Amino acid sequence: MRQVLNDSELAFLSGQLAMILHSGISVLEGISILRDDSPAGEGREILGEVYDSLEMSGDLAEAMRGTGCFPDYFVKMTEIGDRSGELEDVMRSLSVYYERQHALVGSIRDALTWPLILLAMLFAVLAVLMTQVMPVFEEVFEQLGMEISGVTSVVFRTGNVLQRMSAVILVLFVAIVVLVLVSLKSAKLRVSILALLNYLPFMRTVNGLLTCSRFSHTLSLALHSGLDMGEGFSLAVGLIDDPAAKERLETASRRMDEGADFGEALRESGIFSGLNARMASIGFRTGAAETALEEISARCQEEADTRIQSAVSALEPAITAILSVLTGLILISVMLPLLGVMSNIG
Repeated sequence: MRQVLNDSELAFLSGQLAMILHSGISVLEGISILRDDSPAGEGREILGEVYDSLEMSGDLAEAMRGTGCFPDYFVKMTEIGDRSGELEDVMRSLSVYYERQHALVGSIRDALTWPLILLAMLFAVLAVLMTQVMPVFEEVFEQLGMEISGVTSVVFRTGNVLQRMSAVILVLFVAIVVLVLVSLKSAKLRVSILALLNYLPFMRTVNGLLTCSRFSHTLSLALHSGLDMGEGFSLAVGLIDDPAAKERLETASRRMDEGADFGEALRESGIFSGLNARMASIGFRTGAAETALEEISARCQEEADTRIQSAVSALEPAITAILSVLTGLILISVMLPLLGVMSNIG
């Protein structure tokens, strides 16, 4: 089964299509050019399928949907652009959007790489300490005829359990990693994981900012493409994955139907902050709604990026401190009784 195109591939494809359309080349000819320029492989096959379907139906969005390799957001925005005659602008906006997403994911991955390596190394040190070093100390204590109790006894028992069950623990660890990787490919499981993460205050804040950014960007693009407010709002809500955020947006929609101001309705529902709500209200009153929404989207994206980077930057010293303290406590729990015996002997 083919994978959905990643953010980098989507950014490149939409950027190339925007450039082709700007040059006055038709969509069909543009897809043909991109297919011919692509190296042999899955990418060329996907573009070939898009070209064949587009040649028969003339519907670019449907051709993309038929491959199963394009996300719903990309397909729906393509459909809007095609229908409104603003496909070039839509493709350019999609390129910017997916470049942002790619940069965000890349920065998080790069920032997490060293802390995760450090975490693995420290856990490996703890595992060796508990399963290889502690049994040696336990044997020494037994030879000295010492009675082991308290924390020292707990440490020795834990080391023995880990030593006996090391194979089972390793198998469980590998199974959990595989399960997580498989789960991330399922849309329903991703939504469930997101719902669980939202119980964490930090993740709730970051997810709220990303939801605000995506909603604002989609609505701005929809309005720019000629959709009315109702259609654009419904489209933007339909592309939000978080059930709680979607429910808040639907509440805001009902408030707007009752006559509430756009910005105020979104502020009351918890989607927009006070400043963003004010910007949106002014934008709608002055006829600059698209610009205001795009600015809100960029601001929320930047704030989410900053918060994520700050949190990731704090991981390394936190991991080092916690596991260093654990290692120290384990060693102290063993060394203190041993030093007491040595001093008595002396």
